Amino acid sequence: MIVYSGLNYRREVFKWNFAKNNAEFQRTVLGLRAIGGTTNTKKALEIGLELMQTRNKSIPTLIMVVTDGRSADDPKEPAMALQAIPNTWMFAAATGDPLLADRNELLVIAGNINHVILQSGRELAADITRKLLRAAQEKCRTTTTSTTTTTTTTTTTTTTTNPISGCELDLVLVMDLSTTTHPIYQHYKEMAEELVGRLLIGPRFTRVAFITFSSVGKSRTQFNLNRYYNAQQIIEAIRRVESTGGTTAVGEGIRVATQQQEKRVGGRPLSIAKKAMLIFTDGWSNKGPDPEEMSKQAKAAGFVLYSIGYEGNGQPDAEFAGLNQYTMDTIADTMHHVYNERNFSELVEELRRRNLPCM
Repeated sequence: MIVYSGLNYRREVFKWNFAKNNAEFQRTVLGLRAIGGTTNTKKALEIGLELMQTRNKSIPTLIMVVTDGRSADDPKEPAMALQAIPNTWMFAAATGDPLLADRNELLVIAGNINHVILQSGRELAADITRKLLRAAQEKCRTTTTSTTTTTTTTTTTTTTTNPISGCELDLVLVMDLSTTTHPIYQHYKEMAEELVGRLLIGPRFTRVAFITFSSVGKSRTQFNLNRYYNAQQIIEAIRRVESTGGTTAVGEGIRVATQQQEKRVGGRPLSIAKKAMLIFTDGWSNKGPDPEEMSKQAKAAGFVLYSIGYEGNGQPDAEFAGLNQYTMDTIADTMHHVYNERNFSELVEELRRRNLPCM
């Protein structure tokens, strides 16, 4: 642990194994006092590089830089050097009010947008720690088999990974890009990005597919369940999508999305993966197959369906037709599976529970 401020102020360096247990670590951290001065993150990271030279390189290492990102110098060079070290993960956590932190510097330090923590609470940091511990455990897990005959003994040691993690989720995002959802579809994209950013993405964890629809014939599979295994790639693909306009074929969007049950596109058996379909729409279906019938077929295929709308101020205007609540209720599994931007975080937490044992 390195406690730092400016170049002209003292700093404290606690070397490897300074705490023998959690209680000792907590006593040390709680006993820290503010040093004062400016912020010299670059020098602190350079000291971190020196400490990394003395560590056991076979052990996975997490580096957490807790700062407001307002350094008096540029930490980019030592940050990139730390990021390049094998078996090492860099994170940057904002202190104080996240809105006042320099997000660009935090991203420079972490090197990965998914490794920047902008929440005041501890939950996300704790989830990240659990995820890395899980990854370290999987790397170390081995299976040993011994076979003995009267003349020789053969011992074979192989490293195996359990193909079933218990955290599997097949998530299909279905998004309405018809004329009535312009420009509010941008809010759909923001909610989808929020969800993906909070899940554990990977071939053995959450797989994500993305379907868009408007008029009949304009439904598109933007990517299948087996296309991306990285949250940032999924988020970037969602951001690239633009509204196509046209009528609203909600049922057709659900029909196309239900095809994600198939193995050829990455769908996994119900005995392995939970299946969730999130339909972002205003519910004003006016073309294509019956949404209620298509939702029944999706449920029969094993999907749990959720409808998500954007309410805004709740008043229809020239750019917002309001919500067709009947359709929103009809296509969802139950009334409790109907969400909007105000309670969407509750749905995020519900879906995350599938991944939590592996985080």
